[in-house]
Amino acid sequence: MRWRKSDFFNPSRPRKIKGGIKAKSRRGAFGKNWWSRRWIETLEGFSIGARLGRGRSYARSGQVTSIRVHAGKIAARVQGSRLRPYAVEITVEKLTRDQWQAVVAQLAEQALFAAKLLAGEMPQDIERIFTAADLSLFPERADDLETDCT
Repeated sequence: MRWRKSDFFNPSRPRKIKGGIKAKSRRGAFGKNWWSRRWIETLEGFSIGARLGRGRSYARSGQVTSIRVHAGKIAARVQGSRLRPYAVEITVEKLTRDQWQAVVAQLAEQALFAAKLLAGEMPQDIERIFTAADLSLFPERADDLETDCT
């Protein structure tokens, strides 16, 4: 059987937009802060394949029109090839009141952590606090995330 060029769909290209949120990195690693790099590393570890690569491409070309961060949820609008932007959501399970109390108890034992958090900084080894409380700061498996995209 011979294949002709007309047997394949042309690849779609995202619609150009003005004023989109654009990633600062042109290639290579994403994220300036340790925690943003750690978040990306976590996602990469889940082997979610082409979606992560496509997301990077959209971010680098300024196709993200909005990002909202809520407790347990990140929601974004991303302009792809369709007329309307995609609605993208990533949801993680929120900590319970008891879990937060366990984290706060661990933080109370380490004044440096509390001071950095009050100064608006995310301490580099704060994951240790969550581990000591028998919790994880970042999702540990793909099942810990709920994703949705229109």
